[in-house]
Amino acid sequence: MSRRIEFTANYTRPAAEIHRTLTDEGFWRNRVEQGADKGLTLAHLTAGEGTIDVALAQDIDKAALPGVVSKILKGELSITRGEVWGPLTDGKAEGTFSTTATGIPINASGTATLVDTAEGSTLTVEGDVEVSVRLIGGTIEGLVSEQILGILAKDQEVVEEWITANS
Repeated sequence: MSRRIEFTANYTRPAAEIHRTLTDEGFWRNRVEQGADKGLTLAHLTAGEGTIDVALAQDIDKAALPGVVSKILKGELSITRGEVWGPLTDGKAEGTFSTTATGIPINASGTATLVDTAEGSTLTVEGDVEVSVRLIGGTIEGLVSEQILGILAKDQEVVEEWITANS
């Protein structure tokens, strides 16, 4: 069984500015630099003309995990989060996201769509989280879903801060 996640971010800036940020190598390298003290590293980054394929990896301290998760953890927990963005065409860009983990069978994936609106732009993310652990997988899916939604909300702040600082 999997759990559905949905997230919408409304920006006051046009899709072109948001897309330019999301496909900027400097933006992602800065994110890694800002999170280095928390173990964030760049797993891979391939940028093209208005496109990007990027993944960030992070080792998670077992002591920081909820008890239900730490009890079933096999070895160390490392999470890799990837994003792929295609080009912006006619005020619209499409992308994908994925999250995988070692130590716990977590998989999350889905799509992202960035479009111009009258007020600026909107980023819509839809996907599924699946944790393949008998009996308590659903509980962990709920926890992972909450974490992903929190990361997406933080991403919105970071994108806006980057644009303001680099405009």
